[in-house]
Amino acid sequence: MSHSMDAAAPAAAGMGAVPAAEAAQAVPAATGANAGRPLAAYDVLSPECPSRTVLRHVVDRWTPLIVAVLAQGPRRFGELRQAVGGVTPKVLAQTLRSMERDGLVLREQTPGVPPRVDYTLTPLGAGLAEPIAALRAWAEGNAEQVLAHREAYDRAHPQSEE
Repeated sequence: MSHSMDAAAPAAAGMGAVPAAEAAQAVPAATGANAGRPLAAYDVLSPECPSRTVLRHVVDRWTPLIVAVLAQGPRRFGELRQAVGGVTPKVLAQTLRSMERDGLVLREQTPGVPPRVDYTLTPLGAGLAEPIAALRAWAEGNAEQVLAHREAYDRAHPQSEE
């Protein structure tokens, strides 16, 4: 069985947690107009903060759905594609590769003909399961109300045809 996580992945996967005080000191220097000055702490509201790229990836169209499926246990590519629904093989492969790069997913290949490839959440990725489940519950529990508001808004603000 081959694992495609690098040597730095255990720390990124939550197995070597860094205390908050150390994490704040380890924040990279700012870029652009503030180059050379370290960021005080990760702040997603700061345009220069690298945590924005993390947030963007975590809330993209497919990552939350993949996390929700993998929270139930390991899956093969075809199983993931079927469970997620609507994702193309190309986009699923790109998303899984990106999630693997970020340390959220572990890709395990077992030799054979054909080789077997399973995807599982790393401890870091598993840490996303609860917040994503809460967001999913909110979306499913409030969908009717949001759709009603959307419909009312669209009636009150008809699209102007130019």
